[in-house]
Amino acid sequence: MTPTHGPAMTDPNPDLLAQADALCQDSSFREALWRHLTYRRPDGDLAGLRTRIHPDDQMLRHSLRHWGDANRSVSQYYGVALQQHDAARQVLALTRPDGAAGLAILDFACGYGRLLRFLTHSVQPSQVWAAEIQPDAVAFVHGEYGIESLPSAYDPDAFAPGRAFDFIWVASLFSHLPDHLFQRWLAKLVSLLTPTGVLCFTVHDECLLPPEIPMSAAGIHFIGSSEIEELDNRAYGTTFVTEEYVRRAVAAARGSPWGGAVRLKRALANEQDLYVVPKDPGHDLGGLLRFRRGAWGWADEVAFDRAGSLRLAGWAATLDEGPAKCVEIRVNGEPFEATVDQPREDVARVLGDARLGMSGWAFERSFAAPRVFVEASARSTRGDAALLYAGWLCAPA
Repeated sequence: MTPTHGPAMTDPNPDLLAQADALCQDSSFREALWRHLTYRRPDGDLAGLRTRIHPDDQMLRHSLRHWGDANRSVSQYYGVALQQHDAARQVLALTRPDGAAGLAILDFACGYGRLLRFLTHSVQPSQVWAAEIQPDAVAFVHGEYGIESLPSAYDPDAFAPGRAFDFIWVASLFSHLPDHLFQRWLAKLVSLLTPTGVLCFTVHDECLLPPEIPMSAAGIHFIGSSEIEELDNRAYGTTFVTEEYVRRAVAAARGSPWGGAVRLKRALANEQDLYVVPKDPGHDLGGLLRFRRGAWGWADEVAFDRAGSLRLAGWAATLDEGPAKCVEIRVNGEPFEATVDQPREDVARVLGDARLGMSGWAFERSFAAPRVFVEASARSTRGDAALLYAGWLCAPA
């Protein structure tokens, strides 16, 4: 299983950062990303895809500390990025069936642009604004993706973009805010919607709260630590909420009952819940019944020995239908397929879905080359694909 959240402690090894940077710009890796990018503008091309990750991007650094391996860390970073982009574009398409042309889109609390690098390939960059509290990140996304960037603040009253937006996407911010900021930022962002606009934000549901920690009567539990140690832990930690808490907060922010808002369980990376809130309570969001969480999974075991034997193993599933149809594997471009049919009761338990108990897979084969590029993807019965692993492996000397 992949890591979720937790406090940062030390800087990753500089060699690992260099290896991650090299992989991000490797042509084989870039081609793998392009194959997994579901939504693309007709005028987009691989040459224009910006895959460099800022060295201070906390999401990558957190993974590097956890895994101690560039391939796994970059694969995880981009696997989440691709799924987040797919989720955002699905919601946009399902709530705006007339299309995204001309809409003003805000990626709020955008970090160093994990979503933006793909979003600017599915809609015109001129339609996209990004806001972030970290000055270096604001400068990076503006220069890297050619979009309008806005400095944010701890105080919602200090955020003044000077315009309204048709679609506001907020991933992994409300999952880190204490009660007073949760309420105030929700009200602020709702106020920035156009009359037909939609706000999307993610949270940690109470089911993710460690069992030894009781949920408060208010329906929110805030822990003063997160993977971003640079931010004030009184304002940014790790937060768990009940659905009833979110319903009350949305009603207060909008000044009207819950009507029209939708909760999509585990819609972000099979972990965080996604709430979709229209400015107009009468806005019909029934199209979201067709939302798909898509394929997901991981390569728990990756080994390539001196005899050229490659072994991969892990899990692949979707909360939409259950175990994945198969795992597609490419080794130096040559395609293979692994069957998903092995017991993984841990996956079923963690994701709370008994259908996933047989979501394990394994692949073994020998190759003559001392160095191979390996790509593994989960494929659902509906055709969704998720990047599980990609990177170069060298046989030990």
